[in-house]
Amino acid sequence: MYETLLNSEKDFFKYDKITDRAWLDSVLHDNFKEVGKSGVIFYKKDTIESLTALKADRNIDIFNFEVEEPKTDCWIVHYITKESDDRLFYRTSVWVKENNLKLIFHQATELNPVINPENNGIV
Repeated sequence: MYETLLNSEKDFFKYDKITDRAWLDSVLHDNFKEVGKSGVIFYKKDTIESLTALKADRNIDIFNFEVEEPKTDCWIVHYITKESDDRLFYRTSVWVKENNLKLIFHQATELNPVINPENNGIV
């Protein structure tokens, strides 16, 4: 499930996916909610409108991807992204399996970068 969820998160950075309304409608849960980097709360319709307006891939790298399964058919993922402007964000998503895998919640919070000398990575 780790690879499936990682690839599902990466899909939200790909132009061919995020501009496909049918794909977004199928993967975003009807009760989807997002707390964006701006601190604004968005719902499914808002997110679809925002993503389909983009004109290119989102140049974002993923680090420290972690998966938890708090209950059957429900996964929480946490990861850090580094964007093209070098800003870091801590992201959390909640995925549920209904007929297919659906994203029900996402949040992105900007981080102040700190280097962990033990693993030479960002924490």
